[in-house]
Amino acid sequence: MAKILTIEDDVLLRETLTEILEVYGYNVFQAENGEEGLEMFSKTKPDLVLCDINMPKMDGLEVLKKLKVSFGEADMPPFIFLSAKTEKKNIQQALDLGAVDFVSKPYSAPELLNLIQLRLNE
Repeated sequence: MAKILTIEDDVLLRETLTEILEVYGYNVFQAENGEEGLEMFSKTKPDLVLCDINMPKMDGLEVLKKLKVSFGEADMPPFIFLSAKTEKKNIQQALDLGAVDFVSKPYSAPELLNLIQLRLNE
């Protein structure tokens, strides 16, 4: 099954998301901040990334920028931001950087699972 990297600093959200994804058969790797996310990405080569925007050490936007520089846009898996920052400028900035989707917190599990399946099948 597909490998998904979750980058989320909130332990409860990260653990809950991991449990949901594993129930649906995904192989999930976790990172608690942007720096750890970059390292985990290099080790696991995920098929899809779910990433928070507001995190300590390195925010999600910076993570996406660094991944694109390191791995190139052609080799980037779908990158989906999960964030409570829902101002239009934040969403547009995320999409302009190359994110394929922006999901507002709180989100529903069925909504997120459908979106993941859609992006993995592209």
